[in-house]
Amino acid sequence: MSHQVLARKWRPRQFADVIGQEHVVRALANALETGRIHHAYLLTGTRGVGKTTLARILAKALNCLGADGTGTLPVAIPCGVCSACTAIDAGRFVDLLEVDAATNTKVDEMRELLESAQYKPVSGRYKVYIIDEVHMLSKSAFNAMLKTLEEPPSHVQFILATTDPQKLPITVLSRCLQFNLKNLAPQLIAGHLSKVLTAEGVAFETAALDLIGRAAEGSARDSLSLLDQAIAYGAGAVKATDVAAMLGALDQSYLVSLLNFVAQRNAKALVHEVESLAARSISFDLMLKELASLLTQVALAQQVGGVEDHPQQAEINAFATRFSADDVQLLYQISVLGRRDLALAPDEQSGATMTLLRMLAFAKPRDGGTSPAGGGSGSMGLAPIETVAPVVEVAAKLVATLATNTAAAVPAVLAAAPDTAIMPEVKIAQLADQTWPQFIAHLDLKGLSAMLARQTCYESLQGKVLTLQVPLSQKHLAQPRYIDSLQAEISPHFAEGVQLTISIGGAGQGSLAAAEALEDNERQSRAEASIMHDPFVRDMEIEFGAVVRRDSIRLISH
Repeated sequence: MSHQVLARKWRPRQFADVIGQEHVVRALANALETGRIHHAYLLTGTRGVGKTTLARILAKALNCLGADGTGTLPVAIPCGVCSACTAIDAGRFVDLLEVDAATNTKVDEMRELLESAQYKPVSGRYKVYIIDEVHMLSKSAFNAMLKTLEEPPSHVQFILATTDPQKLPITVLSRCLQFNLKNLAPQLIAGHLSKVLTAEGVAFETAALDLIGRAAEGSARDSLSLLDQAIAYGAGAVKATDVAAMLGALDQSYLVSLLNFVAQRNAKALVHEVESLAARSISFDLMLKELASLLTQVALAQQVGGVEDHPQQAEINAFATRFSADDVQLLYQISVLGRRDLALAPDEQSGATMTLLRMLAFAKPRDGGTSPAGGGSGSMGLAPIETVAPVVEVAAKLVATLATNTAAAVPAVLAAAPDTAIMPEVKIAQLADQTWPQFIAHLDLKGLSAMLARQTCYESLQGKVLTLQVPLSQKHLAQPRYIDSLQAEISPHFAEGVQLTISIGGAGQGSLAAAEALEDNERQSRAEASIMHDPFVRDMEIEFGAVVRRDSIRLISH
């Protein structure tokens, strides 16, 4: 006896055999039981989720004669043994016409098909037209079928199937009862494959079925095709290692290693691991997809406690502690966008490497991991702020006004500093939270020192110690090299030099950056008001109903 592929052998023949589409099965079965049968059904969904299968089962239910061959009405459960059921299963039922719209797109072909609709069924109760990939029909072909589709003869049933319902004319959609078939969950597919292999007497590992379930991407047919391939690859057995090699898949333990290297900021190990995956012909597209899936589990662990039966739950919980919620979201986004951009990279390995290095550059693990040996400046200076605690004074208070004892202490420190060292109208002895932005605005600061200075607010000056404050959102600027650079720039303006410290907190309202942002907002408001009150604009609004889009108004210069 010739071999029959699993996708055909295990194709459902009853509504009860269809997995994952209970919402459609229930509606169809109830309609058949109550006699409320629509004349045109539209089944939509991605490949391999059961559209054509359900159409054939519905055709059997409409034409089933019962086990004794005397049935006169449609049934919810086809008997499977009468002449109509067996003929439909064998593909030789003359009153079931299956049309592939992808190859029969012309209007003449559609007219020829519909001409036969006026004739009564030869042997069945209904003449059933199953039109697959109906969205491929031409506009003329759709127009030719509209009248028949809306008011078909009582003995005709239309069942349309498509993977792209957006391409169907609204005139067709409005004439059909539409059912959307869902993609199947990987766990559901794995459970179904387990039943198939048990019935087939094939040895298998559960982990292997999990890999196939994820690789099938919601398609039952694809999962059975992959299972056939896995049985052949494993010489009659389905093992996780064989399936991983066959799919170019990456099991979760390697994903954990990759994420560990990101957390440790170990660039060398990360690149070496990518090279190892390339040597094993691992799919980098699948790697990034699975990495995004793992990060999803980490986010779930942080927010709702995770999935208790996940095989890597211990590692997931560890990552949930090591990364902040913000970092997990960032890493997930990098994974998704990196996968999207693989086609634009010089090659997939380069694209995957850059994606992982991008994660390393932006991640800030809570365990304070440092740059790897030989990493050089690749860390981008993004070490966690806790590592510079000896230099940075961390505080969470609002910007304070200049204390009276500070005002008395300033002249002693700056007595020898000439007034010309800063702008004439701001005396160095009067340095306070109101004048700090003016002070730094008239200094020729560049690079790192300018970045830090623009975001700082004046907090206090005690002796030689000048304390500035940066808002929490800009805490990444409070690093030793930034502080040292700014201290070197402003020290010449103090008689005895200055020792600069930084505290973190507040909203940054007293900074130069905040002042500039406020000025820009005011200028933007004035610009919008000017346009809204312009006589020409008002005339356009009155005469033509024009509407000014405020979000399109941009400042072009200061």
